[in-house]
Amino acid sequence: MPGRRAGAYGAALAVYLAGGWAVAAHGAGLSQIWGGGADPYIFIWSLAWWPYALGHHLNPFLSHMVWAPQGLDMGWATSVPVLALLAWPVTVTLGPVAAYDLLTLAAPVLAAWAAFGVCWHLTRRFGAALIGGALFGFSSYMMARQNEQLNMSFTALVPLLVWLVLLRLEGRVGRKAFVLGGALGLAAQAGISLEVFATLCVNGALAWGLALWLVPARRAALLGVAGDGLMAAPVLLVLLAPLLWALFALPHDLALPKFWPYVFVLDPLNLIVPTRLDVLGGAWFAPLSGRFPGFVSEQAGYVGLPGVVVLWWALRRGRDYLRGLLLGVMVLACGPALVLAGHVTGLPMPWALLHGLPLMSNALPARMMLYASLVIAVVVALWLAEAPTRGRYMLAMLMVLALWPTARPVQAVPGARFFAPPEVREALGVAPRLCVLPFGLESPAIYWQVESGFGFSQVAGYLGFPPKRLQGNATLMRGFFGLDDLAFPAAFLAYCRAQGADDIVAGPGTAPGLVSALERLGVHGRVVDDAVVLSLTGGAP
Repeated sequence: MPGRRAGAYGAALAVYLAGGWAVAAHGAGLSQIWGGGADPYIFIWSLAWWPYALGHHLNPFLSHMVWAPQGLDMGWATSVPVLALLAWPVTVTLGPVAAYDLLTLAAPVLAAWAAFGVCWHLTRRFGAALIGGALFGFSSYMMARQNEQLNMSFTALVPLLVWLVLLRLEGRVGRKAFVLGGALGLAAQAGISLEVFATLCVNGALAWGLALWLVPARRAALLGVAGDGLMAAPVLLVLLAPLLWALFALPHDLALPKFWPYVFVLDPLNLIVPTRLDVLGGAWFAPLSGRFPGFVSEQAGYVGLPGVVVLWWALRRGRDYLRGLLLGVMVLACGPALVLAGHVTGLPMPWALLHGLPLMSNALPARMMLYASLVIAVVVALWLAEAPTRGRYMLAMLMVLALWPTARPVQAVPGARFFAPPEVREALGVAPRLCVLPFGLESPAIYWQVESGFGFSQVAGYLGFPPKRLQGNATLMRGFFGLDDLAFPAAFLAYCRAQGADDIVAGPGTAPGLVSALERLGVHGRVVDDAVVLSLTGGAP
């Protein structure tokens, strides 16, 4: 039996690894960035920051390298400290780009593998568990974030913690192991994504409450698990003490727009209508899916017609608990007000009751589909196991294929000769404070900072939404998000001076007109390698 189990897990891992490679890399090498846009720079920077900070005896939770001189609280940023520490050996040997790429590959593979473990535990059928794992690890939620949002896609701990609860309910794990394992798992999840940590706690409470109501035979065991959870709380607080200190003792300067929970929601029509991220039908339905709320990376509700058929078949009788849990999670994913086919109906939804809970104010409702995906994986695995016919397996395979994404983006490293060591030091001295252009959402400035070996601090830096102290400046905010504003050059120059910057460095990709506009305002530039350096120390005030 142990050999059979090990063989099953090994075979499942090989299948998921092949699928993950096809999705994440599709032929790209570790010298490229497996991701599109500027979001991957956030995680490349974070993977480099934690080893750098600890190696230089700096406080890793408060970085003055970005948004200088005040700095930025890394507790509230998506700085993935747990992944950074785990990947430290890879980061220092192969570099942060390779570390990011390998973690990007590992995210769906490990998530699918962990879900396979849950489904195998429940069914003891390899085929059923294999498809169940794929439905979670390669779900619309995971694929929408693949190659971009590492913190939201590294979700293997979610099914692992569910598995731990199942083992405890069955009495196969003792109290001490459950308390310690649960506390460690939750603490690690908080160190990967505070948002997933918060929504995991909310969904755990929902799952427990529904089970207490709908599964009376398990009430005694469920109450025992609740007691164990209370015992785990002090252990969890101790493990989270450094992060909690960063969250509540350090200056908190991050705030997301209050309207976001109304925008990033599940449109129920997305359950059957693919988006342009889906290979099968995505282009055909683009006129309709283009009306769904939020960015395409947050439109993660697609199950597909085969999936809807399977779920209707599997849940039409019996399995009241799983049916109620799936419905409850999907209702929460709809946000505080129902949006249907892109139209705001105004119908209030339960999310409005959660928005004020600790850590939930920054959570996006659409991301609750992470938990719906796990419920779907379990439902399908159980449905296949109860009658493992060829017809059922073919329909389940169609369900998996319907979720297959378009080729995920891969991009070249945005190298710049000026930022390669020791160019910055030779041109500007030791530890200069810089304004780096391009500015804002699509800027590679934080990557260049890593490339320089953290050889300079900067008065901006895209690590997520701009800090509150910038949000009151409408001109700079427009510039941050790439919107044209004739007043931007003057406002940007004033901001750089106010933050005590020594120089403005216009790197590759900076609009030539912006450099000319800054020079007309009294700062003078010189070309150094592939950058233009505009000194602020001798220009007009």
